[in-house]
Amino acid sequence: MTDARIDGQEVTDALQRVLSSRTFARSERLRAFLKFIVEMEQVGLAHQLKGYTIGIDVFSRGDGFDPGTDPLVRVQAGKLRKLLNQFYSSEGRAEPLRIRIPTGGYVPIYERPADDRRQPQDDSGFDVDKPRSAQHAENSVGKGSKALPRLFIRQPDPADHLASVFVNATRLWSNRLWAVAIAGADDEPTLEGGAAHPLHFELRAEALGATAIKLGLRHLLSDGEVPVGTSIYETSGDILDLGMIANQFAAASLTIPGAIYRFCHANALSTGQMKCLEATYRYTLELTDAAYVSARRCQQQWAGLGPGSEVITEITKLISLSALAR
Repeated sequence: MTDARIDGQEVTDALQRVLSSRTFARSERLRAFLKFIVEMEQVGLAHQLKGYTIGIDVFSRGDGFDPGTDPLVRVQAGKLRKLLNQFYSSEGRAEPLRIRIPTGGYVPIYERPADDRRQPQDDSGFDVDKPRSAQHAENSVGKGSKALPRLFIRQPDPADHLASVFVNATRLWSNRLWAVAIAGADDEPTLEGGAAHPLHFELRAEALGATAIKLGLRHLLSDGEVPVGTSIYETSGDILDLGMIANQFAAASLTIPGAIYRFCHANALSTGQMKCLEATYRYTLELTDAAYVSARRCQQQWAGLGPGSEVITEITKLISLSALAR
């Protein structure tokens, strides 16, 4: 993936500055590796940048070379990524164009340093090009991990044994969720100017006789129902059966690809933190150049990661680093 505004000469110049740098001076094999993949990509042969081709053309392996059993190319690619990071964090920190090799592939991509100029704002202090509902969500929630959706669970009737067990099983997810925070049993939704917080949701559970349980997920600000797919679950009443239902609900509604995130995206409520988590998650699934670029840009903006850093793919580590950056 190359930016449409990046022409071939810019790439050639950027490559030459890397190859002639002090950082790469003692790494002849890595210079050859980088030169080969960039030049192949520039002449439209990116589809040929496979472990087998690189092993033969760059590292002089024979026709019997098997990248599945011989890790040479993968190891050298890891060294190349690290050396590029070292270059761009030191003598190449002022480079106007940077060459990256996404993890999981060998096709180079090209990035310009992040532009930290602020977006134009109107007289009210809102970004001109961003929906106000989304900005309201970001401004209201604040920074760090608190800028995530928050789920409040309505306490069921004490006599409703099925719903009570389901609620307890759902609360066990409190320390295992990346994307949605579960409020404590005694916490109450906050109001701002008489209105509910834009990222607060409420879960209701109710037994339907002895063999079924009904679930409802509501967005507190709009008082609208959030589609959850299955809302009525059949159950034997066994505790483990209810635990399995709670697990199914959490996976379908409280995760990055789940119902709450889909609702926020559809209603322009997603914060930068949410978008960054989703972009990172997409990259871990796709491992494509386009997904890498999207995740990288989000992480630079939200997590405050420098241009010399690789994409962070562990969600928990990303949240931790972002909290430290703030």
